[in-house]
Amino acid sequence: MPKTQTSYASLLELNGEPVIRTYTAEIKNVVAKGKKVEHACVVLFFTLQYLGTTEKGNLRYKSSIQRRFFLDDKNRPVFKPSKAQKLALNVAKINDELILEVSKNYKFIGIINVEEVQKKWRKLKGILQDSFTDLHTVIGDFDWQMQTGNIQKIYRNDIFYNFFFSNFFYQEFNTEKSLEHKKVLMNGIYNLDVPVIEKKTIDEEDVLFQNIRISTSAELDTKDKLFPLEKMNVFLGSLLGTKGSKHSLEFDYDGFYKVKPRIGLITEGHLTYSFCIKDIYTKSTTINFNLEKDE
Repeated sequence: MPKTQTSYASLLELNGEPVIRTYTAEIKNVVAKGKKVEHACVVLFFTLQYLGTTEKGNLRYKSSIQRRFFLDDKNRPVFKPSKAQKLALNVAKINDELILEVSKNYKFIGIINVEEVQKKWRKLKGILQDSFTDLHTVIGDFDWQMQTGNIQKIYRNDIFYNFFFSNFFYQEFNTEKSLEHKKVLMNGIYNLDVPVIEKKTIDEEDVLFQNIRISTSAELDTKDKLFPLEKMNVFLGSLLGTKGSKHSLEFDYDGFYKVKPRIGLITEGHLTYSFCIKDIYTKSTTINFNLEKDE
């Protein structure tokens, strides 16, 4: 629908009610190497509650996860998880209760209850070491992630939080230029973090500007000093069967948010992005979330 009320679109206000809101979310990763396909999909049921502001003037939210489970490659619930899935579900419990710090634009900054999360990990680590004797590498990785110097980066670049906290409130939209922000796709290709430039535009709105859709796209930020070009070339080269053969890397990124501007809420979000070398390697990530109800 053509933009008939652009004056409304200049500033989107964020809802600041301390109401518990219930969401569902789905995060899926599919990796294909030749004919071998690996599929991982988790569903989350969680609540989010605004708690007020921090001393610095940022926003505080409480995230509480009630339930999580895996889906198989046919989108059916997995009732008998594998050993790896059981491990993932156990480790994920350290995220059941998080106090999140978010900017006034609704951009995720990090977690506030760091010490509580670290304490949960130390307790869980002892249980895992007793239950799984062959997990030294995995436990070592999580030990590193839970260190004070690393933990905020891990959460800040998390693929779900990166998308859910949309960073477009109290920022100007116009028809001539997209809203642009830099972000990082953690483990975007293989285990490499990939910087991108994300763009957002209002592409649908009703006459009274009560319901809008904000589309999002992105391009690789190859000029960023953190862009892992050399490591990416090494990884991609390891996949090529013929030395010196030429293959191009394709990157696609497409998503949208559905927003009710008058009450300042995002009610739905969808994002799919992928890295692909035709017939050799594809990694695609899909994120969906829906606002189910207000308590």
